[in-house]
Amino acid sequence: MRILFCRPEASQSLDDRFELEAQALDELGLTYDTITMEHVVDGELERALEGVRLDEEVLYRGWMLTSEEYEQLAVAVADRGSELVTSHDEYEAAHYLPSWFAAVASESPATRWIEGEDLEEAWAAACELGAPPFIVKDHVKSAKESWFEACFVPEGAGKAELQAICSALIEARGDRFERGLVVRRFVPLVYEHRMFFWQGRLIAEPPYDDVEPIERPARFANLGRVVESPFFSADIAFTEGGEWIVLELGDGGVSTLPPTMDPRAFYRALAGVA
Repeated sequence: MRILFCRPEASQSLDDRFELEAQALDELGLTYDTITMEHVVDGELERALEGVRLDEEVLYRGWMLTSEEYEQLAVAVADRGSELVTSHDEYEAAHYLPSWFAAVASESPATRWIEGEDLEEAWAAACELGAPPFIVKDHVKSAKESWFEACFVPEGAGKAELQAICSALIEARGDRFERGLVVRRFVPLVYEHRMFFWQGRLIAEPPYDDVEPIERPARFANLGRVVESPFFSADIAFTEGGEWIVLELGDGGVSTLPPTMDPRAFYRALAGVA
Protein backbone atom coordinates (compact mmCIF):
# COMPACT_ATOMS: atom_id res chain seq x y z
CA MET A 1 0.00 0.00 0.00
CA ARG A 2 1.23 3.47 -0.94
CA ILE A 3 0.25 6.77 0.62
CA LEU A 4 -1.09 9.34 -1.85
CA PHE A 5 -0.79 12.87 -0.51
CA CYS A 6 -2.96 15.57 -2.04
CA ARG A 7 -1.31 18.88 -1.16
CA PRO A 8 -1.57 22.47 -2.38
CA GLU A 9 0.82 23.57 -5.09
CA ALA A 10 1.70 26.79 -3.27
CA SER A 11 2.57 24.98 -0.05
CA GLN A 12 4.98 27.68 1.05
CA SER A 13 2.14 30.19 1.27
CA LEU A 14 -0.63 27.91 2.55
CA ASP A 15 -1.15 25.82 5.64
CA ASP A 16 0.18 22.57 4.17
CA ARG A 17 -0.85 20.22 6.95
CA PHE A 18 0.75 17.14 5.43
CA GLU A 19 4.33 18.35 5.12
CA LEU A 20 5.37 16.81 8.44
CA GLU A 21 3.69 13.55 7.50
CA ALA A 22 5.67 13.34 4.27
CA GLN A 23 8.86 13.99 6.22
CA ALA A 24 7.90 11.23 8.67
CA LEU A 25 7.43 8.75 5.83
CA ASP A 26 10.85 9.70 4.46
CA GLU A 27 12.38 8.97 7.86
CA LEU A 28 10.55 5.65 8.13
CA GLY A 29 11.43 4.58 4.60
CA LEU A 30 7.76 4.19 3.61
CA THR A 31 6.55 4.90 0.09
CA TYR A 32 4.30 7.73 -0.98
CA ASP A 33 3.42 9.95 -3.92
CA THR A 34 2.13 13.50 -4.00
CA ILE A 35 -0.47 15.03 -6.27
CA THR A 36 -1.49 18.66 -6.53
CA MET A 37 -4.72 19.65 -4.84
CA GLU A 38 -5.53 22.34 -7.40
CA HIS A 39 -5.35 19.82 -10.26
CA VAL A 40 -7.76 17.47 -8.50
CA VAL A 41 -10.23 20.23 -7.61
CA ASP A 42 -10.10 21.56 -11.18
CA GLY A 43 -10.80 18.08 -12.59
CA GLU A 44 -7.36 17.75 -14.19
CA LEU A 45 -6.87 14.14 -13.10
CA GLU A 46 -4.57 13.19 -15.98
CA ARG A 47 -2.24 15.99 -14.99
CA ALA A 48 -2.61 15.26 -11.26
CA LEU A 49 -1.64 11.59 -11.60
CA GLU A 50 1.13 12.02 -14.15
CA GLY A 51 4.21 10.16 -12.90
CA VAL A 52 2.41 8.59 -9.93
CA ARG A 53 3.08 4.88 -9.35
CA LEU A 54 -0.18 2.95 -9.23
CA ASP A 55 1.00 -0.64 -8.91
CA GLU A 56 -0.62 -1.26 -5.51
CA GLU A 57 -3.52 -0.05 -3.35
CA VAL A 58 -3.49 3.67 -2.59
CA LEU A 59 -4.40 5.30 0.73
CA TYR A 60 -5.49 8.92 0.25
CA ARG A 61 -4.12 11.49 2.71
CA GLY A 62 -4.93 15.03 1.74
CA TRP A 63 -7.16 18.04 1.77
CA MET A 64 -10.92 17.61 1.98
CA LEU A 65 -12.49 16.78 -1.35
CA THR A 66 -16.17 16.91 -2.18
CA SER A 67 -17.87 13.61 -2.88
CA GLU A 68 -17.77 14.37 -6.59
CA GLU A 69 -14.05 15.22 -6.54
CA TYR A 70 -13.22 12.08 -4.58
CA GLU A 71 -15.26 9.94 -6.97
CA GLN A 72 -13.42 11.41 -9.96
CA LEU A 73 -10.10 10.62 -8.30
CA ALA A 74 -11.22 7.07 -7.49
CA VAL A 75 -12.27 6.50 -11.12
CA ALA A 76 -8.99 7.93 -12.44
CA VAL A 77 -6.99 5.67 -10.12
CA ALA A 78 -9.08 2.64 -11.15
CA ASP A 79 -8.58 3.46 -14.83
CA ARG A 80 -4.85 3.10 -14.20
CA GLY A 81 -5.22 -0.37 -12.73
CA SER A 82 -5.19 0.44 -9.02
CA GLU A 83 -7.75 1.42 -6.39
CA LEU A 84 -8.18 3.68 -3.40
CA VAL A 85 -8.31 1.84 -0.07
CA THR A 86 -11.42 3.87 0.80
CA SER A 87 -14.06 3.68 -1.92
CA HIS A 88 -16.25 6.60 -2.89
CA ASP A 89 -19.24 5.18 -0.97
CA GLU A 90 -17.07 4.57 2.11
CA TYR A 91 -15.75 8.14 1.87
CA GLU A 92 -19.30 9.47 1.91
CA ALA A 93 -20.26 7.24 4.84
CA ALA A 94 -17.71 8.82 7.17
CA HIS A 95 -17.44 12.31 5.67
CA TYR A 96 -21.02 13.64 5.64
CA LEU A 97 -22.85 14.13 8.94
CA PRO A 98 -26.26 12.87 7.71
CA SER A 99 -24.56 9.60 6.73
CA TRP A 100 -22.97 8.84 10.11
CA PHE A 101 -25.01 10.69 12.73
CA ALA A 102 -27.62 8.00 13.39
CA ALA A 103 -24.87 5.57 14.41
CA VAL A 104 -23.72 7.83 17.28
CA ALA A 105 -26.85 9.89 17.99
CA SER A 106 -27.23 8.54 21.52
CA GLU A 107 -23.67 9.68 22.35
CA SER A 108 -23.67 13.00 20.48
CA PRO A 109 -25.17 16.50 20.94
CA ALA A 110 -28.71 16.85 19.58
CA THR A 111 -28.54 17.75 15.90
CA ARG A 112 -30.81 18.73 13.03
CA TRP A 113 -29.97 19.40 9.39
CA ILE A 114 -31.47 20.48 6.11
CA GLU A 115 -30.52 20.05 2.47
CA GLY A 116 -29.55 23.32 0.85
CA GLU A 117 -29.37 26.90 2.14
CA ASP A 118 -32.95 27.83 2.96
CA LEU A 119 -32.82 30.00 6.07
CA GLU A 120 -36.47 29.45 6.97
CA GLU A 121 -35.88 25.70 6.96
CA ALA A 122 -32.77 26.21 9.08
CA TRP A 123 -34.76 28.15 11.65
CA ALA A 124 -37.46 25.45 11.75
CA ALA A 125 -34.77 22.81 12.28
CA ALA A 126 -33.21 24.84 15.10
CA CYS A 127 -36.60 25.23 16.80
CA GLU A 128 -36.82 21.44 17.06
CA LEU A 129 -33.78 21.58 19.34
CA GLY A 130 -35.30 24.13 21.70
CA ALA A 131 -33.44 27.24 22.79
CA PRO A 132 -29.80 28.03 21.90
CA PRO A 133 -26.80 27.97 22.31
CA PHE A 134 -26.07 26.16 19.03
CA ILE A 135 -23.27 25.51 16.58
CA VAL A 136 -23.99 25.83 12.85
CA LYS A 137 -21.99 24.18 10.07
CA ASP A 138 -22.53 22.56 6.71
CA HIS A 139 -22.76 18.79 6.27
CA VAL A 140 -18.98 18.49 6.65
CA LYS A 141 -17.33 21.53 8.19
CA SER A 142 -17.92 24.62 10.30
CA ALA A 143 -16.39 28.08 10.05
CA LYS A 144 -15.12 28.05 13.64
CA GLU A 145 -12.28 30.40 12.69
CA SER A 146 -15.10 32.99 12.53
CA TRP A 147 -16.62 31.76 15.78
CA PHE A 148 -18.99 34.57 16.69
CA GLU A 149 -19.83 35.65 13.15
CA ALA A 150 -20.39 32.33 11.37
CA CYS A 151 -20.45 29.45 13.85
CA PHE A 152 -21.72 30.04 17.40
CA VAL A 153 -25.35 30.95 18.11
CA PRO A 154 -25.44 32.29 21.69
CA GLU A 155 -28.01 31.79 24.40
CA GLY A 156 -31.00 34.07 23.88
CA ALA A 157 -30.47 34.42 20.12
CA GLY A 158 -33.59 34.57 17.98
CA LYS A 159 -34.50 33.88 14.39
CA ALA A 160 -32.75 36.89 12.88
CA GLU A 161 -29.46 36.21 14.64
CA LEU A 162 -29.42 32.51 13.78
CA GLN A 163 -30.19 33.22 10.15
CA ALA A 164 -27.49 35.90 9.98
CA ILE A 165 -24.95 33.41 11.34
CA CYS A 166 -26.10 30.78 8.83
CA SER A 167 -25.71 33.32 6.01
CA ALA A 168 -22.22 34.18 7.22
CA LEU A 169 -21.33 30.48 7.31
CA ILE A 170 -22.52 30.01 3.73
CA GLU A 171 -20.47 33.02 2.64
CA ALA A 172 -17.39 31.86 4.57
CA ARG A 173 -17.51 28.38 3.04
CA GLY A 174 -18.07 29.79 -0.43
CA ASP A 175 -17.82 27.24 -3.23
CA ARG A 176 -16.74 24.63 -0.66
CA PHE A 177 -20.11 24.79 1.12
CA GLU A 178 -21.23 21.18 1.38
CA ARG A 179 -24.84 20.20 0.71
CA GLY A 180 -26.78 21.86 3.50
CA LEU A 181 -27.00 23.51 6.91
CA VAL A 182 -26.55 21.69 10.23
CA VAL A 183 -27.60 23.00 13.65
CA ARG A 184 -26.15 21.28 16.72
CA ARG A 185 -26.64 21.93 20.41
CA PHE A 186 -23.53 23.58 21.84
CA VAL A 187 -21.85 21.69 24.69
CA PRO A 188 -18.92 23.28 26.62
CA LEU A 189 -15.88 21.00 26.56
CA VAL A 190 -12.93 20.34 28.86
CA TYR A 191 -10.89 17.89 26.83
CA GLU A 192 -10.98 16.50 23.30
CA HIS A 193 -9.08 13.95 21.31
CA ARG A 194 -9.21 12.24 17.93
CA MET A 195 -9.43 8.48 17.47
CA PHE A 196 -8.26 6.82 14.25
CA PHE A 197 -9.69 3.46 13.20
CA TRP A 198 -8.26 1.08 10.60
CA GLN A 199 -10.45 -1.84 9.49
CA GLY A 200 -12.50 -1.41 12.66
CA ARG A 201 -9.48 -1.39 14.97
CA LEU A 202 -8.38 1.61 17.04
CA ILE A 203 -4.80 2.49 16.04
CA ALA A 204 -4.26 5.97 17.57
CA GLU A 205 -6.04 8.43 19.84
CA PRO A 206 -4.02 11.64 20.26
CA PRO A 207 -5.41 14.51 22.37
CA TYR A 208 -5.83 17.93 20.81
CA ASP A 209 -3.95 19.69 23.59
CA ASP A 210 -0.89 18.82 25.65
CA VAL A 211 -2.77 18.25 28.91
CA GLU A 212 -3.06 15.48 31.45
CA PRO A 213 -5.29 12.92 29.72
CA ILE A 214 -8.67 11.98 31.12
CA GLU A 215 -9.41 8.27 30.92
CA ARG A 216 -12.05 7.67 28.30
CA PRO A 217 -14.79 5.03 28.51
CA ALA A 218 -13.74 1.69 27.04
CA ARG A 219 -16.88 1.60 24.89
CA PHE A 220 -15.51 4.20 22.49
CA ALA A 221 -12.98 1.69 21.18
CA ASN A 222 -15.99 -0.01 19.59
CA LEU A 223 -16.73 3.00 17.38
CA GLY A 224 -14.63 1.32 14.70
CA ARG A 225 -17.65 -0.82 13.84
CA VAL A 226 -20.29 1.90 13.46
CA VAL A 227 -19.33 3.13 9.97
CA GLU A 228 -18.78 1.16 6.77
CA SER A 229 -15.33 2.56 6.12
CA PRO A 230 -11.86 1.00 6.42
CA PHE A 231 -10.23 4.21 7.66
CA PHE A 232 -11.99 6.94 9.61
CA SER A 233 -11.67 9.19 12.64
CA ALA A 234 -13.88 9.97 15.61
CA ASP A 235 -13.55 13.09 17.74
CA ILE A 236 -14.65 12.47 21.32
CA ALA A 237 -14.74 14.93 24.19
CA PHE A 238 -15.18 15.25 27.96
CA THR A 239 -17.72 17.94 28.76
CA GLU A 240 -17.91 20.49 31.56
CA GLY A 241 -20.92 18.51 32.74
CA GLY A 242 -18.69 15.48 33.35
CA GLU A 243 -19.84 13.34 30.41
CA TRP A 244 -18.03 11.82 27.42
CA ILE A 245 -19.60 12.51 24.03
CA VAL A 246 -18.92 11.88 20.35
CA LEU A 247 -18.49 15.16 18.51
CA GLU A 248 -17.74 14.16 14.93
CA LEU A 249 -16.82 11.32 12.64
CA GLY A 250 -14.71 11.90 9.56
CA ASP A 251 -12.95 10.15 6.73
CA GLY A 252 -9.49 9.10 7.89
CA GLY A 253 -7.82 10.30 4.72
CA VAL A 254 -8.78 13.93 5.27
CA SER A 255 -8.61 13.95 9.08
CA THR A 256 -5.46 15.72 10.21
CA LEU A 257 -3.34 14.64 13.14
CA PRO A 258 -3.67 16.77 16.28
CA PRO A 259 -0.42 18.68 16.99
CA THR A 260 0.33 16.38 19.94
CA MET A 261 0.65 13.36 17.61
CA ASP A 262 4.08 12.52 16.23
CA PRO A 263 3.45 11.56 12.57
CA ARG A 264 6.14 8.89 12.83
CA ALA A 265 4.21 7.19 15.63
CA PHE A 266 1.01 7.41 13.59
CA TYR A 267 2.53 5.78 10.52
CA ARG A 268 4.28 3.13 12.57
CA ALA A 269 0.89 2.22 14.03
CA LEU A 270 -0.73 2.24 10.59
CA ALA A 271 2.05 0.17 9.03
CA GLY A 272 1.69 -2.33 11.86
CA VAL A 273 -1.90 -3.19 10.96
CA ALA A 274 -2.22 -2.37 7.25
